[in-house]
Amino acid sequence: MDIKILRYFLQICKDGSFSKAAKNLYISQQGLSKSISNLEKEIGVSVFNRTSKGNELTEYGEYLKNKASTIVYQFDILTDGINEIKQKNKKFLNIGVPFGVINSLSFDLINEFNKIYPDIILNIKEYTDSKCEEAILNGDVDLGFVIAHFDKNKFDYKLIKHEKLYAIVNKNHKLANHDFIDFLDLKNEKIIINSTESKVHHNFIIKCLENGFDPHILIRTNEMILVTDFSKRNEGIGISIHFSHTPNCKINYIPFKDESFTWDIYMVTKKNTIIDDTMKKFMDFIEDNSIARNNLILKEDVI
Repeated sequence: MDIKILRYFLQICKDGSFSKAAKNLYISQQGLSKSISNLEKEIGVSVFNRTSKGNELTEYGEYLKNKASTIVYQFDILTDGINEIKQKNKKFLNIGVPFGVINSLSFDLINEFNKIYPDIILNIKEYTDSKCEEAILNGDVDLGFVIAHFDKNKFDYKLIKHEKLYAIVNKNHKLANHDFIDFLDLKNEKIIINSTESKVHHNFIIKCLENGFDPHILIRTNEMILVTDFSKRNEGIGISIHFSHTPNCKINYIPFKDESFTWDIYMVTKKNTIIDDTMKKFMDFIEDNSIARNNLILKEDVI
């Protein structure tokens, strides 16, 4: 006997009619009637007398009502107790992530971790690059990801992903067919880039100054994907990573000639942090997937 059918039966007893009970249960009246009919077939007796005045409980229905109330009550106590134990056994992990990193690592990676470790709840907080480092150092999160360059004396760290940065150029732009972009090519161009608190912005400014000019920053944004969107509209030249899932029919991703201009993601903890079992599971999972992904990239390069 299904506990759900007993709940249906008790709801009808409470509301006094099939139509009202069906409405409160958010099911069709036909579906509810069929469920009660199946119940009566299973126990071999009728629980309601259907009359012109409504539905009255039979002798068997009265008996079932008393027993079902106890069964449903005990079942709820049982499930509440199990859920309480499950909740007590759950582990929570606070993770700091700079804007754009989740897109780069892939949401599928986080979903896969959740499937393997359902008892570990990931609380992911997004920050600007500098604020993310502060959150890790202040203990606002247990661990996090940072973008090079950072003070390596303050963190224990592991390189997770090496990303090239690209000039995102509308196909109607004069630079669209270049195989590579030199920083001097951007001297008189309007630039679309991350906010001043991002490492991309900071590192780009340094590279431009090293090449003898101060770039014309037209648009700054915390959302890396918006850099691509503005570039599609030919508002200027975007500076960002390559989002492979982003349709790029209107733009070209052109790599920089200077191969040191990159967006490298590190997984970090505050220096000398004690790594508990929950943190270790997450860190090992990310590192293992990073190694597998890098090996795949190397294999593709060879092919």
